[in-house]
Amino acid sequence: MATNSKRNAPHRPATPAGEAEVGQTAKAASPDRGTTAAGNIVHAPKGAAAVPSAAAPVSSKSEIGDLKSEMGKGTQGTQGTQGFRVRAGQREFERGVELHRVCGLLARRQFGKTTIASRISLKKMMKRPGHTVVFGSVKLDLGREIVRKEAEAMQKAFRMIAAQAAEAETLLQAVDAERGTKGTEGTQVFSADDWAELYEACRLEFRLYHSRTVYSRTKVVALNASAVGETGDLVLDEVGRVKQFREVVEAVMPIIASNPEFRCIYTTTPPPDDTHYSFELLAPPIGAELPVNPKGNWYRSELGVWVLRITAWDAFADGVPLYDDDTGAPLSPEESRGKAHDKDAWDRNYGCRFVLGGTAACGLLQLDTAQRRGIGKCQLFQVNSDLEFDQAVKWVAEESRKQKAESKVGVGWDLATTTSETSNPSSVTVLEQIGNDLVARAVLVWKVSDPDVALERCRLIVEASKPRRLCVDATNERYFAQTVRKELGGKVPVELVIGSETIEVPGQDEPITMKQFLGGELVAELDDNHLTLPPERYLREDWRLVRKEKGQFVCEPDSSGRHGDSFDSTKLALRALRSTAGALTSTTGIYMGGGVGGRRTAHLPKFQPRRLA
Repeated sequence: MATNSKRNAPHRPATPAGEAEVGQTAKAASPDRGTTAAGNIVHAPKGAAAVPSAAAPVSSKSEIGDLKSEMGKGTQGTQGTQGFRVRAGQREFERGVELHRVCGLLARRQFGKTTIASRISLKKMMKRPGHTVVFGSVKLDLGREIVRKEAEAMQKAFRMIAAQAAEAETLLQAVDAERGTKGTEGTQVFSADDWAELYEACRLEFRLYHSRTVYSRTKVVALNASAVGETGDLVLDEVGRVKQFREVVEAVMPIIASNPEFRCIYTTTPPPDDTHYSFELLAPPIGAELPVNPKGNWYRSELGVWVLRITAWDAFADGVPLYDDDTGAPLSPEESRGKAHDKDAWDRNYGCRFVLGGTAACGLLQLDTAQRRGIGKCQLFQVNSDLEFDQAVKWVAEESRKQKAESKVGVGWDLATTTSETSNPSSVTVLEQIGNDLVARAVLVWKVSDPDVALERCRLIVEASKPRRLCVDATNERYFAQTVRKELGGKVPVELVIGSETIEVPGQDEPITMKQFLGGELVAELDDNHLTLPPERYLREDWRLVRKEKGQFVCEPDSSGRHGDSFDSTKLALRALRSTAGALTSTTGIYMGGGVGGRRTAHLPKFQPRRLA
């Protein structure tokens, strides 16, 4: 991920000398009411500068310095006819975008994230004739009422930047991208319903004209994995609410790949679920010092993204208060939080805190602790060739020779025999128990289509690790699992585990499935700090896919086909350590021999030696 060359230095862009606020009072003039085939002109309100017709060439600034020269002169600190004052944190983020190709704005709710993203889009359009900015909105994937409210907010933001574009003597249009015409027949301006309809249908487009035929544009799209095929700058709005955000990032990041001048901007508040990809993408590093600052605070996330965080305290220091829900009186952040019923929600939405919690079955802190403990002791192998597999088995054999006499080993195998990009991989876990500690010495994952190859690999793992038992998931691959038991039963006891079968558990009123029981056992060991796991990122992401909903363990595959497979193989390995299936639990009906107290039992025949004739 590309960043500024001085990425490890503290991020404090210098304020340009003499910079002023933007959005000030514009010069009075009558708006031009001409229209073109390209669309209809959205005029600045009465009192704004004249908007030139597209029939005449329009000269825009190719190089934009400070905001004063970009959008027209004005008086610093005033709000102007648009009632819009650029806040200190918004100006700071505009500077940061110039320094970093990929950056994020983590700001309290209703701070103006969409508005500042629109301003940045306008600046990019003014700089580069023929340029495209892709504006991805999560609201298009939500309910219709939410879409209409978001359309109203975007229309308001557009009016602001349209007036600023007019001050810079450029023409900015809102266009129906599909038809290239105005929204409502016979009118010069889109109505509110037109805006909502175009926004919802992903046909809304903003065009800034540099001449009669050359324009730059901002294209509004739904923020999902299908938003591909464009080239230009990328603005991703409210990413903390995007479904399958990891897949979305993978799909849209190539949009900025063709030109080092292209930018990607994330705007959001922290997500409510810590399994969301934006949590690890944008969260601050542990121990980061972020004091109250009207401009906000820059930090670099663990994944290398520069983020500007603006909390309610930062905004309050810049003169932006919160308001009482009942009286509308201005409140300080402390007063507002004191009145909030859901403190966690307030901390996310206004304190910009990444609050741990959500539907993930495996806690982030618990996983981090278990993986840190596994550095140098455990390893995950992503096997893509026979050579890599041989190296992994050699490592398992060496670790097996180091085992203590009192330790025991169990092996779990989550089966899969397909190789497509989105198919689930096979996963094998070698789990060692030392007292109360459970150490996942090795986790091997692969994709193969040949069952014989998969069977041979499992045989080699069993020979190298010498486990007390092998547990195989037979829920979906039952026939192949039976083959595994037949082929490997002479080397190790093989137990077939069917996740959909129900079992009776002491203390439970109702039977539960084996999948639910084994998953609960493994999560309990993780929460009790008994697990030591491989430190690789693959394992963390795979385990975090497993969610708990209404007492059930559920998992949705990601774009590469991962489906919590290493979690499943580890819970099977735990079963292999504890299972007594097939062992003798009673001597009833079994002849033990020897009689009782030296006397023969009644049912034994009396011994009579054979007589020779």
